[in-house]
Amino acid sequence: MIVRDTEAEAREFARELVSKLDDETGSAIRDRALDSGSLGVSRQARNRDLADMEGFIEPHLWTGVGRARSGCGAALVGSADQVLSEIEAYQKMGMRSFIFSGYPHLDECDYVGKLVLPELKTCSLPHEYGRVPTETPATPLGNGPRR
Repeated sequence: MIVRDTEAEAREFARELVSKLDDETGSAIRDRALDSGSLGVSRQARNRDLADMEGFIEPHLWTGVGRARSGCGAALVGSADQVLSEIEAYQKMGMRSFIFSGYPHLDECDYVGKLVLPELKTCSLPHEYGRVPTETPATPLGNGPRR
């Protein structure tokens, strides 16, 4: 995720993030990963192939970060309102949990924590999926013995 006060700032940071990466080095990084042959990774590669010249496959879905890493190689890029709208669209599709990350980790955590998280509508997954236990589980985190 790359979120800034404006879309222009977010896109500029996305460009800067990969500005010094050459395709050969990026390919070497991706190829040495254990998941380099998985279906998900091959789909990410296909998305990069279909993306526009700046790496966007959709208006706020950027594939550029996938040039230098394996696994999920896309990022939401935009202003807080734009990123929140994208997350809400995913929630309407039925997605209920997300793993948010960014680069550099601490800096992007500050942006997301300041601009996105306070506005994000959350839910309780056990309640969403009807899996709330009738009693507290007998686990160390519940009412079981702690060692």
